[in-house]
Amino acid sequence: MLAAEGGLCAICKTAPAAHVDHDHATGAVRALLCFGCNGGLGQFKDNPTFLHAAAYYVALHTARQEIAAGLAAAGAGPGARSPSGTPPVGS
Repeated sequence: MLAAEGGLCAICKTAPAAHVDHDHATGAVRALLCFGCNGGLGQFKDNPTFLHAAAYYVALHTARQEIAAGLAAAGAGPGARSPSGTPPVGS
């Protein structure tokens, strides 16, 4: 199994596979995982709904931060002044 996975975690594919992951309901072995990914699955109770919600949460907040950074770099973020002679946005 370790050779088939190239020695790397079946989820992140970057860290060494050091833990045998198994289905807690059936006991069936699934794959080899790194410490972080194995622990993450356990924290989310192997629940796909929670895992999808967490992935969406991270993606949403990452996108918001990237948009805010882009606006700030363009001088158009929150608190940016309107060009002289133009009314403020929302007035």
